Amino acid sequence: MTPKNSSAFLFDDVRVEPATFRAFKAGNAIQLEPKAFRLLLFLIENRGRLIEKEEILDNIWNGTHVTENALVREITKLRKSFSDDPKTPRYIETVHTRGYRFIAEVQVETVAEPAAVNGSKSVLTGRAEAALRIADDRKARRLTLGKLFAIAGIVIVLAVGLTLGWRSYRSSRPTASALPLTIRQITTWPGLDCNPAFSPNGQLIAYSSDHTGSFEIFAKSLAPGGRDVQLTNDGQQNFDPAWSPDGGYIAYYSMKRHGIFVMPALGGVPRQLTEFGSHPVWSPDGQWLVLQSVSSPDLGAVPMGSSTIWIVSSQGGTPRQLTRTDAPPGSHHAPSWSPDGKRIAFLNWDTVSPQVWSVAFDGTELQAITDGKSGDKSWPIYAPDGKSIYYNRGEALWKTPVRVDNGAPAGEPVKVADLGSTVIRNATFSASGTRIAYSASSPADNLVAVAVSPNTREPPGPLSFLTNEPGTRHTGPVFSPDGRKIAFAAVRRGSSSNVWLIDADGGNPTQVTVGGGRSPGWYPDGRQIAFLSVRQNHRKFWSIDAAGGNEKSLFELEDIENPSLSPDAKQVAFNFTKGGVINVATVSVMGGEPKQVTYDKELAGWPSWSPDGRFLAVEIKRGDDTHIAIIPSTGGETIQLTFEPGQSWPNGWSPDGDKIVFAGAREGIWNLWWVSRSDKTEKQLTHNTKLNAFFRYPAWSPLGNRIVSEYSESRGNIYVMELR
Repeated sequence: MTPKNSSAFLFDDVRVEPATFRAFKAGNAIQLEPKAFRLLLFLIENRGRLIEKEEILDNIWNGTHVTENALVREITKLRKSFSDDPKTPRYIETVHTRGYRFIAEVQVETVAEPAAVNGSKSVLTGRAEAALRIADDRKARRLTLGKLFAIAGIVIVLAVGLTLGWRSYRSSRPTASALPLTIRQITTWPGLDCNPAFSPNGQLIAYSSDHTGSFEIFAKSLAPGGRDVQLTNDGQQNFDPAWSPDGGYIAYYSMKRHGIFVMPALGGVPRQLTEFGSHPVWSPDGQWLVLQSVSSPDLGAVPMGSSTIWIVSSQGGTPRQLTRTDAPPGSHHAPSWSPDGKRIAFLNWDTVSPQVWSVAFDGTELQAITDGKSGDKSWPIYAPDGKSIYYNRGEALWKTPVRVDNGAPAGEPVKVADLGSTVIRNATFSASGTRIAYSASSPADNLVAVAVSPNTREPPGPLSFLTNEPGTRHTGPVFSPDGRKIAFAAVRRGSSSNVWLIDADGGNPTQVTVGGGRSPGWYPDGRQIAFLSVRQNHRKFWSIDAAGGNEKSLFELEDIENPSLSPDAKQVAFNFTKGGVINVATVSVMGGEPKQVTYDKELAGWPSWSPDGRFLAVEIKRGDDTHIAIIPSTGGETIQLTFEPGQSWPNGWSPDGDKIVFAGAREGIWNLWWVSRSDKTEKQLTHNTKLNAFFRYPAWSPLGNRIVSEYSESRGNIYVMELR
């Protein structure tokens, strides 16, 4: 049998790595969409034989009804990516009217997996190990407790003695500071598996997955043949599992029930610990849990508003606040304990750039770990020896050495791993410090359009895609005054964001800026575009000819973020952070002193101008929920328009100024909506049902006939990386 996931497939000058979703030709990385990559793997794994079209459709499209044209398009993409001529094929042969055959001679490269690491001998963790190994055996449900312990012992011995096929990781380009790595894929679900957590003995991984249509907590043994076992089954969107140090309990966050819950590691009745917060992490002695006070609005976003770090006893009781939003200013989230339990690392975000900090257990000795000059950071975690803090910088994994006595940085950052277009998320260490579990996802992010009737504002048809570029985020679309063009920001991995133009139907993509640019806005004549750009650490607002060239610096403002240009191009509204709370301010397009126009105590931000410039639509936060509100653009009373639980993020107005279009999440599911300014009625425009997808930044055409939005869909699995 051909090894899967732990192997690299080699043919001609091509290398295909299933575990990292990557392919190379002549040493150069090839960008493939997830479906094309899965099709390539299926062809390789069934090489040498005719594969009927129906078999391919059943396996790659998973029962989704599509025509054979969809298969032909994916085959064409593969041939183009690998320069394979269909008339004289070297790799993929067409068998007329029947299917395809992969004809290249393939070599399989494998690397032996090191033996599993012995860890804690917690009785409850051993029982969990045994239960997972026999989960699909119906007879196992009748085993006595003594037999269960016996099986647990056998499983652990086998896990230590057996070896698996581990694969070598090689970066597509050399990174002098990256460490040698081996990687093993743990889960294979075609949806999204995320939030991995090692058990104390390193032999199990708990994680969150949408196997059942809602996110539940699962666990899987790392021993050969380990099975996925569902631990929660309440449909309440459960995330962030964390093992207690003795392996007896798992804490997690429930999106729909709100707050932190603790349950037995084998599953059972959960006990609610707090009525707020998310991302629980146990202290090394098991006496405390640290958490962030505000939950993340979805799988990829940081908490909005005044999130702070709190501590609560693992036995229950009154939580204690550890950080304040003004020290450091911004939203605090993603906490991690130091191994000695004396310090807690966390992220701070003030709408500009998330950075890593740490604080002592009693809330004193605040310490900056990263400097804020090298990009956004995420998911900090202490190394088991306490001498480094690991975190994401962009898509790559980095670490900064720290002093154990006072938590201060003790050296320069070092890159640990870079998986190319694959994003490393939620990294977590095994107790031995030799392995890191993480979720790896390859989101597909594009601009989509939904047609609407100019008279009824009703959507007559499904979504249509305007962009299709793997590895790039397309965000912040805005229509030209005549509705014929769309400006947006394209964010490619490894490079800065730039402003692009496309026709309203997606044609004629053209790059406008070359030195960086985002948050575009049109001048009334449709000939110029304003945008925000950070260059040489200077945050400036610029203008540029829509045809390209002739950039002009308008003003510099350190605090400006998420700017929105007024319809007459005379003012800019933007997010303004003061005392750690986001509000809205305006400033002249020629610069000057900003004017604060909202004074919300939780959050009011992401402003969007009405067509006549008289009002601003803003996002306000109330508890875990966000809502649409409007204010006069000169300041004044805030009028709330939406009240349903969930998330409501505005960005555009209908041409008549009555409807505000927004991205709305209800019970974790994102769709496009509008709400009427005059009577507060709401209308759902799209019918997405996927938990791993989201909409952002919808814009309404001045012609009234379509709405364009960013749409992103993520799939991913759990991996284990061994550090050597």
